[in-house]
Amino acid sequence: MSFFKYSKLKRSEFTGLSTFQILTFFRRSIVYTFLSIYLKSLGLSTTEVTLMATVGMIANTATQSLLWGNLLDKYRKPMEFVAIGELLAGVGHFFMVIGYMFFLGLNQLFVAGYVIIFSLGGIEVFWSMSNVGWSALVSELTEDDERKKLMGQLSTIGGFGGIGGAILGGLLFDVGGFANGSIFNLAAVIMILSSFIVYFSIRLEKENESWKSDDSEVSENHSLRDLPSQLRLAYLIFIIALVFINFGRNSIAIITSLFLADPTGFNASGVDIGLYSNVRSVANMVAGLAVGSVVAKTDDRKVMMAGIIFSIVGILWLIITPSFTLALIESLLRGASEVIIGASSYSIVARMAPKEYRGRLFAYYNTTFFLSWGIAATLVAGPVADLLIAAGLSNADAYRGSFMAALVLISIGVIVLLMSFRYSLKNEIVNETDEDAGTYSSFKDVEGPLA
Repeated sequence: MSFFKYSKLKRSEFTGLSTFQILTFFRRSIVYTFLSIYLKSLGLSTTEVTLMATVGMIANTATQSLLWGNLLDKYRKPMEFVAIGELLAGVGHFFMVIGYMFFLGLNQLFVAGYVIIFSLGGIEVFWSMSNVGWSALVSELTEDDERKKLMGQLSTIGGFGGIGGAILGGLLFDVGGFANGSIFNLAAVIMILSSFIVYFSIRLEKENESWKSDDSEVSENHSLRDLPSQLRLAYLIFIIALVFINFGRNSIAIITSLFLADPTGFNASGVDIGLYSNVRSVANMVAGLAVGSVVAKTDDRKVMMAGIIFSIVGILWLIITPSFTLALIESLLRGASEVIIGASSYSIVARMAPKEYRGRLFAYYNTTFFLSWGIAATLVAGPVADLLIAAGLSNADAYRGSFMAALVLISIGVIVLLMSFRYSLKNEIVNETDEDAGTYSSFKDVEGPLA
């Protein structure tokens, strides 16, 4: 299959999605690679630093599940959701910069840190609109057997943005990029630009979008209770597995930067942290190429298990690695696992979710990823580190204790995931949508129940 060949997705639309992905990776990398280190420098504890993800991700997932998922199923305008969400989130960043810089000027550093944390939480309300719209949009623009390929290719292309963001972010961080607001302001401009790119690249080219409806038409909002009980249970078990797996591997994402930068760790500079992030981005790209080509037709369950193994091995290596240079191996494994787990799990859920339920089911699916960046860090990884530091361990050893706690969570997730695969195999869980009626019609086994 050609790199650009898709059944419904046009080349111009592929270009639009790719550009959007590059900008998305860039603004994430330029901000979140270094934000935890900056918040720590303002006097926040490890647990308090993790709130930067927890508050935002709670806001993100709550609005995805309770608001945007329902509205998307009702109005079926995924492209508009992406564009509006990115635009509003970008504007919100400008107001955040004004707020926290005011308190920096008063030398109230601790307050400035919390202004950043809660401002990001408010911004995530609008960002979540973009997240759920993106998941549904990609699903609508591809056939079942093309989604893993597209997700892999977009991860590869987006990696270039991640590399650029980490390099520029490292340089700006070392010269006070958060204190002067330049990092956040640049991210805001990129988000606003992204909103226009995705809006015009999809809107101008797609005339027969399957979700598109007349402005006056509102689709019937089907109750989740109408889903067959076997499909509901299969989806629930799979989501529970994702909760533990994602909470484990992502609970240490914030703490890893602190571990690398701490004097008792490797005393890494902003440029060093940028290099660590770039190794991860390169791994994203290589794994994306593999997922988008070599393993595009491979059983999603086998692909997902491979990604989980990479994650486990990477965390184990981070615990014992003796130098910053060797720690880059963990970044390589983490980057590969992120793409592999993301693409394969997305493909599994896309095959499960009937069209009229996609907004809500994708919202719950996204929840396992977004909440994992914060809640597990605040409730598990952060407190473990703070307790070990209070007990007299060095910061680096305390962070290693958090890494071990992460492995426990992932192990529980693997057990539940195997139960999920077994249940789905036994009940042949995969949905088939009646394209004419747009409603759920049957279960069907296609090269295995979730292949």
